[in-house]
Amino acid sequence: MNTKFDSVITLADRLERLNAYDVSPDDVIVSPRIARYKTAGFDNEIEKPDRASIVGDAIMSFVSGMTAQNQADIQHSYLFASLVANKKYPRDDEGDEWYKTFLEVMQSCGWTILRHYHDKVAASGKSFKMDQLVLKILGSAVAAAAVPGPTSLLMLKVAGDAIAALQTNDKSLRLFDQNIQESGTGGFGVASCHETPHGEILMALGAVRFIKRTNQTKVLFVDWDSSSVDLYRGECHMTMVPTIISATREMIVAKLGERAKQKIDEYEI
Repeated sequence: MNTKFDSVITLADRLERLNAYDVSPDDVIVSPRIARYKTAGFDNEIEKPDRASIVGDAIMSFVSGMTAQNQADIQHSYLFASLVANKKYPRDDEGDEWYKTFLEVMQSCGWTILRHYHDKVAASGKSFKMDQLVLKILGSAVAAAAVPGPTSLLMLKVAGDAIAALQTNDKSLRLFDQNIQESGTGGFGVASCHETPHGEILMALGAVRFIKRTNQTKVLFVDWDSSSVDLYRGECHMTMVPTIISATREMIVAKLGERAKQKIDEYEI
């Protein structure tokens, strides 16, 4: 795939792509949770605490101060892009193709991909923990974003807090494990999202793809044998284009349907 993420794409092209992407499971029903984000009089109330969400096979953290609409747009576009990639490249050995497709769909949704990277990675030592590995990858993505020092530290802190809080949140952790099992692709991501005082929406993402040779079912907070798994890392940072997101929002919501309720769970950190 020769997708150039820095190329100019018209709104018409984005909408045509979104309409063509296949995320169909079966009956798609728009849930009440999604409907409330579609109302014309959306309340841009500020979320006070830092927050986190399970979004499909990702853990997403949000620095306090982000509007609820922007948070919803991030959740929905990420979930949509991952579902498209999961359906097109379901095997765990198709990580490179999956990653490129995911980024292409994020671009179609209304994100500008500023930098992206995907390659094989080796764990240090005989055993390792996935949660520690993915935070290191996210740290590299945040550093590459070249945001001001305090913002960089804050984005990493809320991501670390989101993972720590997940360890004691049985409901959200069960959903995360379930989403990974259902996707079957052998991968997950951790993202940190920040809305600047000027209204710019930034997202840094660290992702791990694993091809395991054991029947281990748990992903986070357990020791992995380095010799029993092949590992790949993905990292990127991107910025939202609000005018594009506002134009693609309705189509994304309609195609997600009930899954936006079933595969997303929010929690405070």
